[in-house]
Amino acid sequence: MRLELIRQNKLKITLAKEELSSYGVDAESISRDSGEAQAMFFSVLRRAQEEVGFAYANSRLVVEAVPSGGGLTIYVTKVDNDAEQKLFDRISARQNVTAGLNARRRQDDQSGRTSFMAELESFDDVVEMCHCAPTYFGGTLYAEGVKYYMTAGVGMERTLAEYGRILDEDAQTIIEEHATPIIYRRAFDIIRNRFKQ
Repeated sequence: MRLELIRQNKLKITLAKEELSSYGVDAESISRDSGEAQAMFFSVLRRAQEEVGFAYANSRLVVEAVPSGGGLTIYVTKVDNDAEQKLFDRISARQNVTAGLNARRRQDDQSGRTSFMAELESFDDVVEMCHCAPTYFGGTLYAEGVKYYMTAGVGMERTLAEYGRILDEDAQTIIEEHATPIIYRRAFDIIRNRFKQ
């Protein structure tokens, strides 16, 4: 198990297939929210609090689990302030309506998607992400409240997930329709050239 504190409010947990088996879960049972999956999750969170200082008590948590090679990468983000909470609630309300459909889309390996969107905590995260993808030139950057949202094409999902939380298609549509666009189409390239690391 690898625990990585990406920011004070964001934790990355990497579990191998064998580690999942030791808890009696697999990548599929995580999506069903089984009792074993919940027990594993809170056991890992306690360990993260001890080892890397990820304090989660009294916080609302946003959890994204991404299967990888039989194992699982879990991103846990604490949502603590009112602005974050309101935006999360607005997106979650839309996501909850289509949760079953979205689970099916993920199982189908997201075959119909032509772009992905990540929610990023700060502009510094946006700049760092753009510099970590020197050969990608596309993307559109949006802002809503204190958050930033970046789109990127197929093949950029891992980079987006490393720096932010991947939104489902419905949440992406909401952001594209209601958030303020900052840079159209060539955001990665423009940010790399204008903002040095």
